[in-house]
Formats: sequence, structure tokens, C-alpha cells
Amino acid sequence: MSDLFAIIETLRWPAASVLAIFFLSRAIIVVAKSGIKVEIFTRQPILVGTGRDPLKAEVGKVRI
Repeated sequence: MSDLFAIIETLRWPAASVLAIFFLSRAIIVVAKSGIKVEIFTRQPILVGTGRDPLKAEVGKVRI
């Protein structure tokens, strides 16, 4: 009987790690599928350049 407890004790942390990684990955997938809504409030219009440069914008206030 003590051998059974020794096996359970040995496998406890690896099993907990696997379960934690599983639940964390499921949570990340749910957030990725549902998306995150971001509202941007500015005092001035955002100017967006579409040339070879990356997009640039200045934001006054962000509410998530």
C-alpha cells in the first residue's frame, strides 16, 4: 500500500504541471477566439501612413 502512495507522490507534480498547462492553453485559445476589445479615444485624429514605413499613430487615452 505504501508503494501506491509513493507512486502517487512521485506523479503528483508532473500531473499538476500537465493539467495547469492544459487549462492555461485552453484559456489562451478562448481569449484568442473571442478577441479583445480595445477602444481608443484621441484628442486629435490619428494619421496613418500606408507607405513602406510601419503604421504610426499617437493615442491620447486608451480604455480596455
